[in-house]
Amino acid sequence: MKLSFSTLACPDWGLDRILEAAGRLGYDGVELRFIEGDDALWARPELSGGGLAATARRLRDAGLAVSCVDTRSFFHDPDPAARARAREEAERSIDLASRLGAPGIRVFGDRVQPGADLDSTRRWIADALEALADKARPTGVEVWIESHGDFAPSRPLVSLLDLVRADSVGVVWDPANAFAETGEDPNEGWRTLGPRVRHVHLKDQRGERPVLPGGGDFPAARVLSLLSGAGYPGWVSFEWEKKWHPEIEPPEVALPFFIRWAAEALRGRPSAPATGARRLSRGRLEVEVHASRPAMGRAAADAVAARLRELVAREERAAAIFASAPSQKEFLAALRADTSVQWDKITAFHLDEYVGIGADHPASFRRFLRDRLFDHVRVRAFHGLDGRAADLGAECRRYAGLLREERPGLAVLGVGENGHLAFIDPPVCDFHERADVRVVELDEACREQQVHDGSFARLEDVPPTALSLTVPFIMGVPRAVAIVPGPAKRAAVKAALDGPMTSACPASILRRHPDATLFLDAQSAADLAPEQSRLSASLPRRGEGQGGGSMKRKAP
Repeated sequence: MKLSFSTLACPDWGLDRILEAAGRLGYDGVELRFIEGDDALWARPELSGGGLAATARRLRDAGLAVSCVDTRSFFHDPDPAARARAREEAERSIDLASRLGAPGIRVFGDRVQPGADLDSTRRWIADALEALADKARPTGVEVWIESHGDFAPSRPLVSLLDLVRADSVGVVWDPANAFAETGEDPNEGWRTLGPRVRHVHLKDQRGERPVLPGGGDFPAARVLSLLSGAGYPGWVSFEWEKKWHPEIEPPEVALPFFIRWAAEALRGRPSAPATGARRLSRGRLEVEVHASRPAMGRAAADAVAARLRELVAREERAAAIFASAPSQKEFLAALRADTSVQWDKITAFHLDEYVGIGADHPASFRRFLRDRLFDHVRVRAFHGLDGRAADLGAECRRYAGLLREERPGLAVLGVGENGHLAFIDPPVCDFHERADVRVVELDEACREQQVHDGSFARLEDVPPTALSLTVPFIMGVPRAVAIVPGPAKRAAVKAALDGPMTSACPASILRRHPDATLFLDAQSAADLAPEQSRLSASLPRRGEGQGGGSMKRKAP
């Protein structure tokens, strides 16, 4: 499940500010509705010509996507000329979505108009959807009708869609709309619409006023649980209707609130206070700052052991990926002393290895983990990357196959002085990388760190290439724990947490991980910006927002 927000929340913002906020706050993408008050998006300079190319580069660098291009097209008008104009605008949006790589456009039905009847209205809408689907088919873009107006409840919408002969027509499901119109329970909506749902709008409301999720009448958290339980792989987009309700909280409040609320709801457990540590959050990422390296190591070991116990209890086995670096020493010492872990049920992997170095070389990451963990505990298996493989491409494919087979449920990470994750340095970082394991060139800052860490005596001794897991693979591991102590990591930590989300600092992507905790000591955290008010201070009380009464319908 991926999280975006509709720019209905920030209708006066420019695109640069929209994308900066999406990256910084840990969203996966944005749903385009307004830019600087303008909803004729296809005519915007930043979405056409050379401006579009620059926008595409910006999206790629931040690992962001456009989840949907919203239109202002309604197809309920009895006037054929009005419907033709709406269709023409929707066709322009299809072209824009195709150029942006967006999977779909949003259109409306919407209501039976005075002098019209339901059957005629449904036929007009169905004809428009079929025509748009024909136009969109060569581009791969789909056409999505929002559950809105007379077609907000699931059954009227399905009756309409049954008239449409096009597989590429789907639904933007806004369960709060159906709740507002008829009191329809989200479970009923999902049972009826589920296979047709391509995109989800999520919001909450009390009476006629939009409120932050969890504070209103609509069971928004239950919708997330429903989608997660169903394995829904698509987008959930926060629809904060600031455009239609100027009096509600500004996007600077609402957007960070939603991402933290959604992250906690999807994890299924509240954030628990860490004894003796200062707690921060950045996007979806939880951060703990401990007074010393030993305290940090013990806390990280407790978190890792708890995750391993959870996996073994649920599946009778577990697979985990471990980092190899001096920053991990205190953590590994505490972990191997934890007798609660059933190590014989754990299959272990590691993040990276130098090319040209054997498993017994003093700088080998396989040897590092054997010396500090696997010579002390007996795991079910430890799979290593072979830096001396004759065919490095085949070695990457072999290791990727093992990872796919074992499906690790935990990744233990470090962060390099240059902000790298694993051996993915800034020059080779691609947040859209398709491979799971690859050969990489190490940049000079990375190689210098290996000298500073004592792994090699001279820069020229450090191998120039390595094998490494990729950032997208790491981000796909359900739980991540990153351990980053020491003054040498201070700049990297600040860039990762307080800077823009960018491939120039690969670790900045951790703010987007669905369930990650970063463990710092006082030295590595020294330059961080002060934490803003904690989420828990402003969350609605438990039990609020679990249903009870319907809401007034929204403006489109």
